[in-house]
Amino acid sequence: MAEDVGGDTLGDAPKVKSLPVKKLILLILLPLLLILGGGAGLFLSGLLGGKSDGQQQAEPEPANMPKKGEAGFYTTLSDFILTPRTVEGESRFVMVTISLHLSAQDQNAIVKAGEARMRDAIIVYLNNQPVESLSKPGNIETLRQGIEAEIRRVTPTLNLYSAQITRLRVQ
Repeated sequence: MAEDVGGDTLGDAPKVKSLPVKKLILLILLPLLLILGGGAGLFLSGLLGGKSDGQQQAEPEPANMPKKGEAGFYTTLSDFILTPRTVEGESRFVMVTISLHLSAQDQNAIVKAGEARMRDAIIVYLNNQPVESLSKPGNIETLRQGIEAEIRRVTPTLNLYSAQITRLRVQ
């Protein structure tokens, strides 16, 4: 009758199931690795433990940029249509629209007076660019800066805040 009790004949305790190794990995190691990987990603991207406020250098604001609360005036130069050739000799169609951010509406008269010189300088600048660089989205900032520099060069009296490429189509 002693044998009817839940243990062995020697009186040992019933066996307890142990956790398999797969469950141990899923429940403990994977979340730990996920947390450590996320922390490493934040640290490497500079969002966690990066430079302190004292070490960060603020980008100098250009002297002619508008102050907070100053809206300025926007004007658009009509579309530029170019047909440059690629390195292989194929002809491409390029259409560019440029918007100018001016300090005031009276600066629009300077734009209208010098528009022909601006258009000519921009067309020469864009024709000197390889067609492959015009079609890459990463080069748009370089193109914008070059166009802005050309506008400033041909119309030095213009109080230009910035020049923006509002449309660029390469076919």
